[in-house]
Amino acid sequence: MTTARRPPCGASSSRDATAVPQGPRPASANHSPRRPRLAYADNLKVALVAGVVLAHVFLAWNGLEGAWVLSEPTVREPLLSMLLLATVIGVSFGMPLFFMVAGLFTPGSLQHKGIRRFLRDRTIRLLAPSMAFVLLLTPPIEFVDSSNAGFRGSFWDFVPRAWWPLPPAPGPTWFLGVLLLFSVGYAVVRRYRPARREVTGRLTGRPLIGIVVVVAAASSVVRIWAPFGEERWHLALGQAPGWVAGFTLGAIAGERGWFDRLDPVLVRRVRHTAWLAMAVCAGLVAFLTTAGHNEDAFGGGGTWQSLAFALVEATVLVTVSVWAVDAFRRRAPRQGPLAGWLSRAAYATFLVHQAVLVVLILASRHLAWPTEARFVLVAVTGVTLSFAVGAVLLRVPRVGRVL
Repeated sequence: MTTARRPPCGASSSRDATAVPQGPRPASANHSPRRPRLAYADNLKVALVAGVVLAHVFLAWNGLEGAWVLSEPTVREPLLSMLLLATVIGVSFGMPLFFMVAGLFTPGSLQHKGIRRFLRDRTIRLLAPSMAFVLLLTPPIEFVDSSNAGFRGSFWDFVPRAWWPLPPAPGPTWFLGVLLLFSVGYAVVRRYRPARREVTGRLTGRPLIGIVVVVAAASSVVRIWAPFGEERWHLALGQAPGWVAGFTLGAIAGERGWFDRLDPVLVRRVRHTAWLAMAVCAGLVAFLTTAGHNEDAFGGGGTWQSLAFALVEATVLVTVSVWAVDAFRRRAPRQGPLAGWLSRAAYATFLVHQAVLVVLILASRHLAWPTEARFVLVAVTGVTLSFAVGAVLLRVPRVGRVL
């Protein structure tokens, strides 16, 4: 598969994917001390991974053909509209927020390790799990993919098709590959242009407005070639400007400590703007689900509709991301035993959740239950079982060192 349709308004994670430092280490003569582990960021990481699991369950039952591996009978209203709205809003900020959290701790990691060790560790931590996923999980997942329903051979006959032509489907590990590219780019930039240590101060609204404008403009240009909702090389490239913006904002915020002392007035304005932007997204969903409207005009092609949608999407991306960081920083600053266990298992959970969901959905087809009941069962069980499998995976010798 080289091109697949994806839902409108934005979809598609990691100790580096949800990159949070592992805690303070002794300072050496060559490296500066690293910032201690932040519980709020770990808690945000858990919420984001759980959100990715739920998002893929939503895509299985919201009637958007080709949006995910499996397409199940569509749930009925009003649940269907709720799923579509959650997909639209979640896709707009979800992966950029993942990149922002990863970028937030990248400066400290680079400063602590030095460029060589930083690049070596990131390559191992991000590339090794991606290769393991492609080798072990891509063949069975692609074998049951609804887009391959016409294949009549055995699983072993299908395996070569899963790996060729290149690139093979990376599943959720596409995020790890992109994050590795961003990490290398950041390290190279800081190698030749170190961050200015004297730059401090609070985050203001001006850079946030600038990011919204730049992302909206870049997205509308990119979507002339790669419309929103379509993939190129297994990547939703129409959303790539948001990924770059998320990582960049996180990295600069990490260098300057922006999220350590957010202005309450700014946060209040960001929150209000986020609600307004999400309300506009809700109206757009209602508009596009009405018969007779051209959805493709909003996806790209250089139309005014695509530019307007890109502006709304960029606004959601920036405001909800900053709002989420502030909310977790203030309301979830500590961890108990359960939260700590979940955060340790989050990266492994991200890697295995797609396979877990495929098994659960296929098993649920044997239940003579209403569609909505099957959806709820898989949603609840999917999150729980994915974290459980991720925790077990950490106990595998040597695997836990990477994950």
